[in-house]
Amino acid sequence: MTVSRTRRKPVRRLVRVLRGKQRNEQLTTEGMARRLGISASMLSMVYHGQRSPGPKFLRGVLRAYPQLSEEVRAYLLHERGEHG
Repeated sequence: MTVSRTRRKPVRRLVRVLRGKQRNEQLTTEGMARRLGISASMLSMVYHGQRSPGPKFLRGVLRAYPQLSEEVRAYLLHERGEHG
């Protein structure tokens, strides 16, 4: 479905950056999940496009990686329909 693909695009960007951080820090999925304050299964579902990041996930990203605030902001704006 086109709408679904469009909605997932900012999620993919955020996931790509998080996976890069995980790889650079040599963290397992469990380790990254702990760092974000979420379960490993939640992280896996977001990584695989089965779930959208919720408030707890996004707060965890900002707490662990404040430098990713622009990626989180872009995701939130997209979700609100403010694509520009």
